[in-house]
Amino acid sequence: MEGTTHKKINLEDKTYKTRHVILAIIFVGIFMSSLDAYMVSIALPNITTYFNVNLHQSQWVITGYLLVMTALFIPLGKASEYTGKTRMFIAGFTLFTISSLACGIATNMDQLILFRLLQAAGASMVIGVGGAIIFLVALPEERGRAMGYLGAVTSIGALLGPVIGGSITQFLGWQYLFFINVPIGILLFIFALKYLKIPEKTSESFEMDWLGALTLIVFVASLLMFCSELADGNHLTTLLVYGFISILSLAAFIVRESRYEKPLLDLSVFKNKLFTLAIVSMMLFNMAIAAANFIGPFYLQGAMNYKPAQVGLLFLMVPLLMVGASPLGGWIYDKHHQKYAAASAVLIGAFAFFLMAYAFFKMNLVLIVLSFALWGVGRGLYNGPNGTETMSSLPPQKSATASTVMFTTGSLAMAIGISLATVFLTFQLSTMGYNGAVLAAGHTLLSNSISTIIMAAGFACVLSALVAVLRNR
Repeated sequence: MEGTTHKKINLEDKTYKTRHVILAIIFVGIFMSSLDAYMVSIALPNITTYFNVNLHQSQWVITGYLLVMTALFIPLGKASEYTGKTRMFIAGFTLFTISSLACGIATNMDQLILFRLLQAAGASMVIGVGGAIIFLVALPEERGRAMGYLGAVTSIGALLGPVIGGSITQFLGWQYLFFINVPIGILLFIFALKYLKIPEKTSESFEMDWLGALTLIVFVASLLMFCSELADGNHLTTLLVYGFISILSLAAFIVRESRYEKPLLDLSVFKNKLFTLAIVSMMLFNMAIAAANFIGPFYLQGAMNYKPAQVGLLFLMVPLLMVGASPLGGWIYDKHHQKYAAASAVLIGAFAFFLMAYAFFKMNLVLIVLSFALWGVGRGLYNGPNGTETMSSLPPQKSATASTVMFTTGSLAMAIGISLATVFLTFQLSTMGYNGAVLAAGHTLLSNSISTIIMAAGFACVLSALVAVLRNR
């Protein structure tokens, strides 16, 4: 792969003749990696019991995966400039598959956590460069649809994770959450070796800003831990320590990257308004979605008295509608290149959350279902236009940078959204004189509190839309 150059787009070129197979390989890899980030959470009680450990130790099966995956996006994206994106993808899914097998046969919790961290490193390699490969392989007139599918795949993985995880755990056992990745990984490896051959221009030598990578990893890790402690709300000293470390490491990272000759992340990309505002818009929308996705089940179970299975079925409406809306939004964008497509889509999301807030307050199931439907449509229509605008705002040689920054900031935004929703809910309930279990708060308190948070999510969407408009002015 080294020494090759980008080819002009030619439908006779084997890469573009087999592009649909290549895209399918990438989508399956990203879906499995995203799914595993959320699928195991439902089995955590079973894993805790099986190894006879406490929850504080077993939660690292979940926390460690998300932390490592998010922290390594940008460093591994930088490394792909030397290895090539396709080699990085194949190596990543190979590591993901082998470590999945190791997770399934782990004999103690320490082994499971270690193999889970290795699995996360493989997932980071797959997801981080996956977006860049999709953008390189798809024809210009198909990129909107391709990026729409990418957004749908990652979101559906997050939403379906608990549903699939619960079924596998109940009928087969938690080990099969990991074993299921093995045959899929083997098939994907075979297809990748045959079809994943994309001409790339790679660096002649491996260059990594190790100090920059270290400070970035410390920043991401400390920020995620800060969000976790913020949501917990019981350890002020620990919260302050993580907050101080995250601010200090971020400052150190910025100073290092702005002065180093060959930085891990070229900070000049953020001077590009088209790129930066697309990222900010996506972060605001992700925060709103994460807050609603996290807080919604508390309302439906605590106020409406629905069973978890019923809540899961209701939430399934969102990814199902996204499956249809994502390629549609991308197709419309490819055909018309409407510069306010992303802003229009996120406004649909805003309306969905405003309607949901009203429906939660009134406890109206019909309006709740309608708001969930609009949520799925709005998110689906947004994925293609915003993803395409983010990737196309930087030159092709920086596609890995665009992809990894997009996934890193998206993950951090979701963590922040969940933390803020938790803090606001706890604060509102306490101001109303209630400090017990959330589900036992009663429908009146939950309706008032959660509808207010969903309303705030709607305003975050409005702000996201304004940023998307400013991007194109």
